[in-house]
Amino acid sequence: MGSTSSHGNKSLLLLLLFSVLVSKCLSLTTVQIQNDIDDDNISLDMHCRSKNDDLGERPLYHGDEWHWDFHAIEGLTHFWCDFRWYDNLNYHWLSGTFDVYRSGFPIDKYKKELCGKDCVWSARRDGFYLYQDNLDDWHKRDEWHVE
Repeated sequence: MGSTSSHGNKSLLLLLLFSVLVSKCLSLTTVQIQNDIDDDNISLDMHCRSKNDDLGERPLYHGDEWHWDFHAIEGLTHFWCDFRWYDNLNYHWLSGTFDVYRSGFPIDKYKKELCGKDCVWSARRDGFYLYQDNLDDWHKRDEWHVE
């Protein structure tokens, strides 16, 4: 009789584990990027992609934002973007390639510590910022590179 109870407990545990994994895979994650570079004439050229999805190239004008949603798979999902813009004040091009989402395993650092459900990024004149839900504040994550 003990083995039947043990088998039932294992089945229940497997069912619970499966439902948790399915719910994590079905929940949407959003990445949003906004152009907050303090000049109305600056277009931020961006190209975002993952190993499996190329989201294309697009200009992002001052004050505009662009976002996409996806189902993150822990330990496998990784999106990055190439950015480039012309600095009208200093007369040179600036660029950068930055991770905008990278899932981790067993702990997804982007969801747990950095972003929350949504990763909201702000391109500014002095760098690339991430809004951290848990701190309710913007934090500079990367610097632009002069070309």
